[in-house]
Amino acid sequence: MRDNHDPWVCLEDDEDDYVLERFELRVHGRKPLVLNRPSFSKLMFVTQQYLHTSQETTKRILRATILDSAEPFTADEHCRLVSALERHLADVHE
Repeated sequence: MRDNHDPWVCLEDDEDDYVLERFELRVHGRKPLVLNRPSFSKLMFVTQQYLHTSQETTKRILRATILDSAEPFTADEHCRLVSALERHLADVHE
């Protein structure tokens, strides 16, 4: 499934393989958490602090909010994104 000519495929699976333009999280009764172009480590740390959750819970929340995005992807793009993010999240916590 890997194609060296396809810019959507992560070949190295490191933190520089993705770009989130904006990440926004809202909790009732609190100011929203808004991060512009966060690194993965900043995204994890700040989200975990904001929600007061464990690292595993934060990882599940990020997986759900990023992978279950409302952005329209083709099925192939979605599968490649899911695979790359899951490999990256697994590698970060090993």
